[in-house]
Amino acid sequence: MKNSTKITNASIDSAGLPKDAKQVIAEYLWNGFDAKATVVAIDITSNQLGYIEQISISDNGEGIAPNTLDYSFGNFLDSLKKGQPKRTSYTRGKKGKGRFAFSLFATRATWYTVVAAGDSLVQYKLVIDRDAKDEYDNSEPQPSTALNTGTTVVLEGVFGLNAMTLQSEEFVDFLAQEFGWFLHLNKDLGYSIKINGKPISYQQLIQETDETSFTIYSPEENSFVFKVNYIRWKYPIGDRYYYYFLNSHKAEVAKLLSSFNNNAIDFHHSVYVQSSFFNGFEMSDMMLSGEGNLFSEKEQQVVYRKLVIELRDMLERKQKKYVRDQAVDIKLQELVQKDLLPHYSSSDVDKQRNVTLLQLVQELYIADPRAFVGVKADLIRTYLGFLDLLLQTDRKNEILPIVERAIPLSDKERERIVKILK
Repeated sequence: MKNSTKITNASIDSAGLPKDAKQVIAEYLWNGFDAKATVVAIDITSNQLGYIEQISISDNGEGIAPNTLDYSFGNFLDSLKKGQPKRTSYTRGKKGKGRFAFSLFATRATWYTVVAAGDSLVQYKLVIDRDAKDEYDNSEPQPSTALNTGTTVVLEGVFGLNAMTLQSEEFVDFLAQEFGWFLHLNKDLGYSIKINGKPISYQQLIQETDETSFTIYSPEENSFVFKVNYIRWKYPIGDRYYYYFLNSHKAEVAKLLSSFNNNAIDFHHSVYVQSSFFNGFEMSDMMLSGEGNLFSEKEQQVVYRKLVIELRDMLERKQKKYVRDQAVDIKLQELVQKDLLPHYSSSDVDKQRNVTLLQLVQELYIADPRAFVGVKADLIRTYLGFLDLLLQTDRKNEILPIVERAIPLSDKERERIVKILK
């Protein structure tokens, strides 16, 4: 049965669809996870010359309910996901662009879907052609002999894309970076992505992990245990940097942006927090943004605020350790390569002053990397020049009070700077 969408074919083409085949595939994978799938599989059928005959992307999700077609397929730039009251990592798409994205490299997309209908299962298919994206064709639902619900989208008439591209290390790395955080978040639930039957790996992206736990007491002297799993990734991941809040069943209740999203020092991190404290909670977007009351009861609010303080303290320690162990050396090399340091003679006095300045810069960068991020090279060169001049006078001890006005220092950081200046 032919059905028209509420938008023209030309408008769909100009609506900002993905321009890269990898992103198109990612859209369909997210659609599967949005449908509560745990396994999404990409299967590529090609001939001996590497030309792709078809690409199928299947999932074991809930399927596409027939009574939602007018809304989910008939309305472009809209979808059922958009109207959900809660956004989490489980719901990525909101504008329904994914179902039309196939037109970048395929002439037809066919969805075969199995959904629950009471105590039984029914199946039907939907078809959209590249040259007529303003309409879709769906069959009548029929009883299904399948064992589980799920959807398979088959992309045919593939052009401008070969099998080697979708089986390359570059493509697998892209999927690992896009979905690695999500697969790790759900690893105990068996979530996976497969390419021609082989699960993709994301463990190679993990640079550092740590597990700890906090026990937080409420004003009513109730105690709550929070199990915290910290991960530092090797590369940027397919999400911003969050604290993920999980209930006792490891289902994500909500997520909160960490305070280290704009540091520009390659500190790629995720923090997963599991506790029975989150059982039964539903947090809205307003709550996640920090506006209003996060929880209805005062006890819950107090515990949550204490938790966030603990998490930020922990993450700040992790960041400082990362900066001290790795990032500061990169920054010092950058200062040398860009000729931002003062010029010194070969005398012993100048050599020692050079060492002292580098030690001071190192401590300042560890204390707050933002002091050197987004600052023009000429300003950094001037800033370091003034520090060097102060180091040559009997007023070098005044450097610390000046620094403390701009950068908050811990006791240990203050002690190290005092030692350097002496």
